[in-house]
Amino acid sequence: MIRGLFFISPFSTECRLVKRLQESFPFILLTASCLAAMVLPGCHRQPSGPPTVSVTGDVTLDQEPVKEGNIIFRQLDHDLKGFGGIIQNGKYQITVEPARMKVEIVASRPVPGKFTMENGIQEPVTESYIPAKYNTKSELEVDVAADQDQQIPFQLMTK
Repeated sequence: MIRGLFFISPFSTECRLVKRLQESFPFILLTASCLAAMVLPGCHRQPSGPPTVSVTGDVTLDQEPVKEGNIIFRQLDHDLKGFGGIIQNGKYQITVEPARMKVEIVASRPVPGKFTMENGIQEPVTESYIPAKYNTKSELEVDVAADQDQQIPFQLMTK
């Protein structure tokens, strides 16, 4: 049997392989088409759920960067959802849904010379050093717009 420029013996392994591929071709084509139909529609789909924006900024207390802490944006106008992020070296980055937000900033530090044995080992006692008007009784409110990522700094004062 001659196929193209190649001579294939009817008894050779290559001939049986070619024959098997020819017989399987409709199945292979159908399988590839089904896989493509399942995968391709999801390639350009918009993410589901409400839109979000990235908010970044600096957090200072008495003009010094807050070394470590947490920042929480809580919606005021909608479902009262909260979005949390970490403050590291005076900077934060958080993804939120656009809305009017109340912001809470929390940070603690070790109290020099004070320790506790509550967990069976000696650990330093910590204290929250951010005034309550910025966390449990927060007076911080911001509007997060829907059209673009934003930079919102927080300059906190103890007095």
